[in-house]
Amino acid sequence: MQHELKDLERRWGLALQNARFGIWDLDVVGQRVHYSPEWKAMLGYGTADEPDATAVWRARVHPEDLPAMLAALDAHLGGRSASYECEFRLRAADGSYRWVLSRGRSAQVDAGGQALRVVGTLTDVTDRHELEALREARNRAEAENRAKSEFLSRMSHELRTPLNAVLGFAQLLALRLSDVDPDAQRYAKNIEQAGWHLLEMINDVLDLSRAESGHLTLDMAAVPLAPLWQQVVDMLGPLAAPRAVVLQTGAVPPQAVMLADRLRLKQVLTNLVSNAIKYNRDGGWLALHVSAVAAGWQLELTDSGIGMTADQLAHLFEPFNRLGRGNTGVEGVGLGLVLTRWLVLQMGGSIEIRSSFGVGTSVLVTLPAAH
Repeated sequence: MQHELKDLERRWGLALQNARFGIWDLDVVGQRVHYSPEWKAMLGYGTADEPDATAVWRARVHPEDLPAMLAALDAHLGGRSASYECEFRLRAADGSYRWVLSRGRSAQVDAGGQALRVVGTLTDVTDRHELEALREARNRAEAENRAKSEFLSRMSHELRTPLNAVLGFAQLLALRLSDVDPDAQRYAKNIEQAGWHLLEMINDVLDLSRAESGHLTLDMAAVPLAPLWQQVVDMLGPLAAPRAVVLQTGAVPPQAVMLADRLRLKQVLTNLVSNAIKYNRDGGWLALHVSAVAAGWQLELTDSGIGMTADQLAHLFEPFNRLGRGNTGVEGVGLGLVLTRWLVLQMGGSIEIRSSFGVGTSVLVTLPAAH
C-alpha cells in the first residue's frame, strides 16, 4: 500500500508540473500558506515542501493586482462569498511576472462562520493573457489602418476637385499667353506640369488606400504584351529624351499573352520604366527581355542607372520611404514600387529586384500566361 501511495504521489506531482498547476493550503489564523513543491519549482523558488508566511507570497503579487486579490480573499474569509477566485500577476524568481488564476474554498470555519483554513488551486494562464493582448493589439492596429485608409481616401477625393480646376485654368492660361508673353506661357506650363505630378501622387495615395482596404478590384483578362509595351514606350519617350536615355526594347514575342488586369499591368510597367528613366544617368539605357518560364512569362527590365545599396534594397517596399533620395531632385513620394508590388502579387505574379550601387538595377516580373 505504501508503494502504491508513493507511486500515486509521483504521478500527481508529474501531473501538477506538466499542467502548470499548483495547490495551496492557507492557515488563516497562523498566517502561513503551503504551496505544492512543483508550483514553487515552476516559478524558480526551489522545491521545499514546507509552508511560508503569507506575507512572502503576497509581496510577490503585482502591486497593481494586490488590492483586488486581497478584497476577493477577505470577502470569502468573512463569509460574504461562497468561494474565492481571482486572476493576478505573480512574480517569479527571475523577476518576470506570470498571470495566474487562483481559486479556493474554506475547508474549516469557526462557530461564527469565519474561515480558519482555505484550500485552493493556482493555474498559470499567462498564455491566454498574452494571446488576448496580441488580439487586442491586432484589432487596434486594424482599426488604425482602416482609419488611415479612410482618411487618405477622403483627402484624395477632396484634393482632386480643386486640382482639376488648377490644371484646367493653367492650360487655358498657357493657350492665351502663347502669342503675348512667352515667359508667362512657360510659367503657366510649369504650373500645369506640377499639377499633373501632384495629381499622379494623389492617385497613388488613393490606390494605396483602396488596396489596403480591399476596395481595389482587378479585371483579369488575356493581355497581349507587345502592344501594351509599345504604348508605355511611346508615352514615356518624352521623359527619356531630354537625358538621352535609350529605351532598348528588343523584340516582344507576339505569343506573350498574360493573364492580368490590362490597366493595372500598364500602371506596373509605367512605374518601372519611369523609375528606370528618372534614376538613370545621362546617356544611359533601359533594356527589356521577355521570356517564357514555367510560371508564365517573365519580363526583365535592366537599366544602367545609379543602382541601390543593400540597405536601400532592404527598405525598398516601405510606403513613403524614398530611400534617402528626397534631395536628388527626382519627383516622387515613395509609393510607386509599393503599389507595383501589390498589383503584381494580386495578379498572381511575383517581382524580384536586384541592384548594385553605381552599376544599375534589374527588375524581374513574372505573370501567369493566358490560355
